[in-house]
Amino acid sequence: MLAEENCDRLAERLPVLLRARCRKSSWHVFAVEIGDLSQGGCSIVGSSEAFVPGEVVRLSLAHLKPVEAEVRWLREDKVGVEFRIALKARVIEQIAQAYAMAVKPPQD
Repeated sequence: MLAEENCDRLAERLPVLLRARCRKSSWHVFAVEIGDLSQGGCSIVGSSEAFVPGEVVRLSLAHLKPVEAEVRWLREDKVGVEFRIALKARVIEQIAQAYAMAVKPPQD
């Protein structure tokens, strides 16, 4: 995955609003909100925790087993992570159906 949010991605990110659990260590677990999701990664939009590029975390998303991910980029209000092992397309479709956000087209 590339560091720029809208650059050439391995897979399209779908807008979702999904609560998840993030684990930085065996004792450091906290709630986050996922803002978009693809086979290769996601963005964390709601977290009071600090992240560091290169940091490895485990995310518990929906009904899935924890997914290991690496922090790739940081912005003021977002954190981009890349999954160590890509999720299957059908898993993304199921999550998107359950947690998708309606996105309004841009107005001119």
